[in-house]
Amino acid sequence: MDFPRSRRWNARWIWVPGDGREGNTYYYFRKEFRLEGPPKGLRLFITADTFYRLFLNGRPVGQGPPPSQPFFKYYDEYEVDAHLKRGGNCIAVLVYYVGSVREELGELRGGLLAELVDQDGRTLVATGPDWRCLRSDAWRRDTFAFRANYVFPYQEVYDARKEPESWKDVGYDDRGWQNAVVVNEGGASDRPPAAMPWSRLVPRDVPFMRSYPLLPVRIEMIEENLDLANRTRPEDLSIALSMPGRPIRYSRVEGAENLLREEGETVVQCSTEHLRGFFDGIYDPSVVLDFGRVITAHIELRLFGVAGGIVDVGYAERLIDGHFNNALECQFSDRYIMKDGEQTFRSFAWRGFRYVKLRFRSCFEPVRISSVRAIVSTYPYEERGSFEGEDEELNEVFRICKYTVELCSNEFFMDTPWREQGQWLGDVAAVTVPCVYACFGDTILPGKFLRQAAANQFPTGLLANVSNILNHNWRGTIPDYSLWWVMALWNHYMYTGEERWIHRFYPEASRVILAHMEYVNERGLVEDMPYRPFIDWADVDRRGECAPLNAIFYGALEAFSRMAEFKGDSYTLRWVEEAMHKLKANFQGRFYDPERGCFVDANMDGAFSEKASEHANAAAIRWGLCDDGTARRVIENVWEEGRVKVTEAQPFFMVVVLNALDGAGRFDLALRLVRERWGGRMVARGETSTLEEWYENGSWRSGNFAGFLRSHSHAWSACPAEFLTKNLIGLEILEPGCRKVRLAPKEVPFDYSVVYPTPLGDIKVTYRDGKVKVQAPEGMTVVDRR
Repeated sequence: MDFPRSRRWNARWIWVPGDGREGNTYYYFRKEFRLEGPPKGLRLFITADTFYRLFLNGRPVGQGPPPSQPFFKYYDEYEVDAHLKRGGNCIAVLVYYVGSVREELGELRGGLLAELVDQDGRTLVATGPDWRCLRSDAWRRDTFAFRANYVFPYQEVYDARKEPESWKDVGYDDRGWQNAVVVNEGGASDRPPAAMPWSRLVPRDVPFMRSYPLLPVRIEMIEENLDLANRTRPEDLSIALSMPGRPIRYSRVEGAENLLREEGETVVQCSTEHLRGFFDGIYDPSVVLDFGRVITAHIELRLFGVAGGIVDVGYAERLIDGHFNNALECQFSDRYIMKDGEQTFRSFAWRGFRYVKLRFRSCFEPVRISSVRAIVSTYPYEERGSFEGEDEELNEVFRICKYTVELCSNEFFMDTPWREQGQWLGDVAAVTVPCVYACFGDTILPGKFLRQAAANQFPTGLLANVSNILNHNWRGTIPDYSLWWVMALWNHYMYTGEERWIHRFYPEASRVILAHMEYVNERGLVEDMPYRPFIDWADVDRRGECAPLNAIFYGALEAFSRMAEFKGDSYTLRWVEEAMHKLKANFQGRFYDPERGCFVDANMDGAFSEKASEHANAAAIRWGLCDDGTARRVIENVWEEGRVKVTEAQPFFMVVVLNALDGAGRFDLALRLVRERWGGRMVARGETSTLEEWYENGSWRSGNFAGFLRSHSHAWSACPAEFLTKNLIGLEILEPGCRKVRLAPKEVPFDYSVVYPTPLGDIKVTYRDGKVKVQAPEGMTVVDRR
């Protein structure tokens, strides 16, 4: 069974005296101890609410844990022999408690839990009341928060002058610090996991992230700005960072080209004319750097500075009208206040960005910058899956889609690293996970997602929309997202062959299905589904009997019926099959409008909706809810000839559109859409990752165009990464674990080679000059259906 069990803890949860609920605060914890002999087989277990940065004898060791909920709290394990020594040692931990910036996310509290054990498992050091602690004054608490972000919403303002020197080292005088207090909010015991509110401690189930430095590739602009106070919103750094500047005249930027190199230095200085007589204003120099594409990284500055000098750092995915502007949305910005001399600053939080703006303030003496680097943090995928063809446009489509999947993979999946950083249920289940199989063959991060999502099931039976944080918003749940999770659970079993996934999460899948059955009417259709049916960011009619929602429900019923059969649950299998039969028998009659020659979005009390969409028509075909003749007419009317005006699917729902067309034998039309929409709307515009919607400057989701920023890094838009591999080679998994598959490589007007990873090894397909060559891994049976 899939029950990742916690270790037996002798440590106690600790915190600084107080209620522990003051958010956006940083705390120092330290403990000195002695080792009588050389370290051998020592391990340190650690977690914190919300995040920690661990140091041993002054050296950085790691940062964590993966974001999670108190009832599913991850902890990390480190092998630490290389960081310790015989004699005196020091464990030092910087803990950042984020707190809650949104009521729906609930209120938590800060905590630290750590334990050092020897090779026999004996406790050597454990958090308790003998640890010393101090709230940090180096970080400001009252900083601006972008409240749509789930992980790191606050701007970071750090003053290097206020950090206690050498607090991480052996021998530091901490007599002015406090003793920690043990935390237990109502648990039966203060020994974890009985101590509340962290009721379940889960060992990290993903590897530590891959980290590497990256230099900017170009300087986008160098300018200077008047230093004017933002007196009405002084806490928001993004406003001043977004001010358009002018060419350098009074301030100083010398050797800026060295910012793109490993060697050399750049000198910056604010204007000083005001110090020498009458001069109306101070000018700050600023530089906008382009890292070439969107990345997830900590910014790192190395410089020789002057005490009180300031560097404001702004992050953005794109420029607006040729200028840096992050004040409209996603106001991610940080501030570093210098001390004298050589120094290095690395932001606590990683950000999603392509462009960085550095604005130097109060630097009235020269500041020498030796480097500005992005320290990338990303999931350590193995490079396995690939698509290469004669068509360079399709090659680039695959590259940007694959890169976006990687970009949205860290210690958790996310919709985008730029805005929410949320592990959105439907995004991941419908698109990201299948693309991970196709591009990397990884099953660890998808497994973590399935497990963590299941731990966030509401009493309604639906799963929380976002599962990498605590979320109490049961009213705003998206029903179709829970259905996508049910399908993803079955697909994960078929891909991996690991039965434990079905055994463990069959009850959760059952509750999702039952939650929808409560709204099934006499025709077998879900009607008036409450909460927040989503479908896509498109103008789809979701009222009454909603065609796309019912089709997705059918897909989930189909997956769940296979689970019931696998489990030998004949009672459940019987009513699920009856539900499927009834839904299918009535679907076409309730949603197909013969006068228009297409499926409509909804049926309200027997009346067809005026709205029709690619969503309704593709979903009907994708899940076999119409006869073959109707499917052919719909394809001709909607996609081939365009006779019927319908709402276009946005990139997220294109996973259904492409699979529907391919399944109906029209791979050619699906490929045309990939070229037109990803090739013409993304690749042709120079995008290096996939857009959230087809438009970067707004959305048609309401039926009218509204201008606002759309992300440049959305994994839900990356379905061609799977389409150009799995669909192109006609792969169908017939037996769990890919032990038996069917292959039908497509005959297309270009040569190609595809590598599709499986748990048994890689499937390699080459199509050249009309001939197909297939290499399958040992242990796999291949059925040719061509």
